[in-house]
Amino acid sequence: MPMYFAEIYNQWRSRRGAQRQPGQALPRTVYALGATSLLTDVSTEMVASVLPVYLMLALHLSPAEFGVADGLFRGGAAVAALLLGGALTYGSGRSKLIAGAGYAMSVLAKLALLASGTFAAIVACLALDRMGKGLRAAPRDTILAASVPSHQLGLAFGTHRAMDGAGALAGPLLAAGLLWLAPQQYTLLFLVALAFAVAGIAIFGRLVPATAPAFQSATAPAARERLSLRAHWQRCLPPACRKLLAAAMLLSLFTVSEGMIYAQMQQSFALEPYMQPLLPVGTAAAFLLLAAPIGWLADRAGRLRVFLGAHIVLLPLYGLLCGAAGATPPVWQAAGLVLLLGCYVAATDGVLMAAVAAAVPPAARSMSLALFAAGIAAAKLASSVLFGLLWDRYDVNGAVLVYGAGLLCALALFALFNPLRLAGLPAQLLPETP
Repeated sequence: MPMYFAEIYNQWRSRRGAQRQPGQALPRTVYALGATSLLTDVSTEMVASVLPVYLMLALHLSPAEFGVADGLFRGGAAVAALLLGGALTYGSGRSKLIAGAGYAMSVLAKLALLASGTFAAIVACLALDRMGKGLRAAPRDTILAASVPSHQLGLAFGTHRAMDGAGALAGPLLAAGLLWLAPQQYTLLFLVALAFAVAGIAIFGRLVPATAPAFQSATAPAARERLSLRAHWQRCLPPACRKLLAAAMLLSLFTVSEGMIYAQMQQSFALEPYMQPLLPVGTAAAFLLLAAPIGWLADRAGRLRVFLGAHIVLLPLYGLLCGAAGATPPVWQAAGLVLLLGCYVAATDGVLMAAVAAAVPPAARSMSLALFAAGIAAAKLASSVLFGLLWDRYDVNGAVLVYGAGLLCALALFALFNPLRLAGLPAQLLPETP
């Protein structure tokens, strides 16, 4: 997301003082996709924001069971769907059909969640929702890129991500309001979430065209070349990117998920159930405030250095999390946790993908990004399951200490082997010289 804000600013600065030319307005497709993402994100974040309190307080799941559910929701089931979506979209010309199937899967997941009451049924619903998210990502971005000329790509993606971020803020606020007006009425909340998801797919089906004739030829993926599997692998993941992916997955393995952090905060601060959704709101607000300045810093100091620095920020966050396990922690501790978490998300979400996009050929970009997203999602699934098991076996402090030690070891490996220099990373990943 930071790279999109930077591109929007650069485009505005380059046109400053120039007269507006006809046809510079973004097409309706961009706003239709943005509205679809906004409504779908409202639906998704309504569920995600109440997931810790619903599973651990309403259904009385153990931390280990919650770790499995949270891991699946945060990306586990999306691993295969991300790869499938990228592979099916490349050169197929069926972007709208594939993206529509992904949105439909999320609608079905919300519908099934209304009828689920057991751990296995909830896990299946969450897996279906994440598969839909993974399946629609690549074809949706393909439609978005095909709807505008190349000089408006930054503006188009920035507009879309801004509308998507608005949904991420509105969803938890709406969930908190519903639980305040109707305490413990989770069925009502899931029903409202389902209505937003249906509205989103209705806009997508009605207003988003299957193709964008004016710019399709300039932005559509090239036809698949007759290359060997090894040649495709080398193109999508050159050796430097493989080392970078391994490093990113190792760091993600020792990253405590947002859901686990919110679950611990709910217990430590004895929050009322209707206040639980406000925690993601604080993180999302910090993300929106910090994303642009951190993106500006990444362009100048180096995207990978900022990505690495984001994981250093996790160390004081883990310290605050351990301190919050005591009796009646102060309010500033909760604010510090939310702020540090927002800073971490702002320095990782988009920064790594921008670095990868600059390091691979344009023809391989969609699959490269899908491979990175799938690898990190798999690592986060393992992280959530492992943290839940450690929490269940010992306590939350023991689990956080293990993760802190693991993160320190991963950071030490970075310092020892200096991957910014020794991994053979392309020049685009390092800061540009003036």
